[in-house]
Amino acid sequence: MNKMVLVLSLIFSQSIFAAGKIDITVKGMVCSFCSQGITKKFKEEGVKDVKVDLTNHLVSLELADNQKLDNARIETILKDSGYGVEKIEIK
Repeated sequence: MNKMVLVLSLIFSQSIFAAGKIDITVKGMVCSFCSQGITKKFKEEGVKDVKVDLTNHLVSLELADNQKLDNARIETILKDSGYGVEKIEIK
């Protein structure tokens, strides 16, 4: 029984999202160049659609069918691009 609880908690703690929308509040986005770079990075990951709202510091991702993208990967993509992540929210 304890092993089952451990396995389930590990699975759900990975924050893997499949086929949905994800909103990310990003620190450091200030211009259209930022928007283009972020869009390019997520498109390279196979994300279906990327929308960047510079005014609200928000990146919205729409995942393709059966696509998975976890919090750690999202943070890595943005941090490697020079941005900070304030919040990741699935819609």
